[in-house]
Amino acid sequence: MKDNWQHRAYLFLFSQNISLFGSMVTGFAITWYISLKTNSGIWLSLATVCTLLPQIIVALIGGSLADRHSRKWLIIFSDGGIALATLVLLILFSLGQQAMWLLLVFAAIRSIGQGLQQPAVSSAYPQLVPKSNLTQINGLNQTLMSLSNILAPVIGGLILANFNLKFAFLIDIVTAMVEIVCLLSLKFPQFIQVENERPTIRQTLFGGLRYVQQTTVLKHLLFIYTSTFLFMVPVMVLSLLLIQRRYGATVTNLTWQEVIWASGSIIGGLVITKQKKFKNNQQVLTISVALFGVIMAAMGIVPNFIGYLFLAFGCGLMMPYMMTAQTVIIQNTTTEQWMGRIFAVFQVASNLMILVGTLLFGPLADYLPVQWLFILCGSLMLLCALIYRQVTKVVKP
Repeated sequence: MKDNWQHRAYLFLFSQNISLFGSMVTGFAITWYISLKTNSGIWLSLATVCTLLPQIIVALIGGSLADRHSRKWLIIFSDGGIALATLVLLILFSLGQQAMWLLLVFAAIRSIGQGLQQPAVSSAYPQLVPKSNLTQINGLNQTLMSLSNILAPVIGGLILANFNLKFAFLIDIVTAMVEIVCLLSLKFPQFIQVENERPTIRQTLFGGLRYVQQTTVLKHLLFIYTSTFLFMVPVMVLSLLLIQRRYGATVTNLTWQEVIWASGSIIGGLVITKQKKFKNNQQVLTISVALFGVIMAAMGIVPNFIGYLFLAFGCGLMMPYMMTAQTVIIQNTTTEQWMGRIFAVFQVASNLMILVGTLLFGPLADYLPVQWLFILCGSLMLLCALIYRQVTKVVKP
């Protein structure tokens, strides 16, 4: 792996982020298209369910496949299938078949492909990158993802304003093709398969969860991971509502929040990339989750929008530290033969918590002041970080 690992890692990193960018552009364009055409919360809720639920259902299968077959080809076939579905949708829209339910079916198909693909992507990095450089590569990945978070909404909005949804589909297809070409030219190191090539359904679905339960570091990590994603939902989903109710839902205000948050994430990712390695990933995770919780609670208290933006920058800054530390702990703790299934467990956990949190906190926001939810969930995140710190004092990843 020492020879030319940088070439393989950076090419893989580029391929995944260019594909992610195309997917995000299409995702934003579809969400806004549905919102503009229907002006319906029910349709947006259906789109959210179609985006998350299939991933939750198939991710454990995707993790098992990633541990038993070529991760490279699993990624190629998954993204190729998504691109083919996008092409079919493009043709249908070009022929005038633009029923809204088609977008929901497409969102579900895309979600299935991503559920099969993502465990293979996450578990491929340790296959391509030496352990000592995983923090650096994951930090760079967070930076590139944050850039996409800035650019994708802008591009998606420009497409809807100046072209039409079909152009967004075309971008998704092209970026997927670029990814596939990059992967075809990339040679993965020899893959060590698991011993049991014909697992039972029970082993496929629950083997990864059993591995996590039997590994103390991962069991503790799953606690803080699920807690983080659950209590982050207000700031991820309801921040626009908070701005609307407290500061005014102008386009300028909404845009500034997205830009400032993503700018914090970019800077955090660049600092991590330059730092290259954390001395103690669990400690970094504890501190970043605790600070995120404190900042989130403060967002429910701050009286003016400038202060809110300053805190949004802080949240964005903490995100790469949380995500990088979590990812590296998994990659350093899990054996290669189980990597796909373990990442699948955490993928299911995060998507499930986002779905549960959205269904829980969304309705509550119509009965309680949104800022109360920020204060409550931020405080609970801080508490979870302190509990995680306490239970991991004697456990080193």
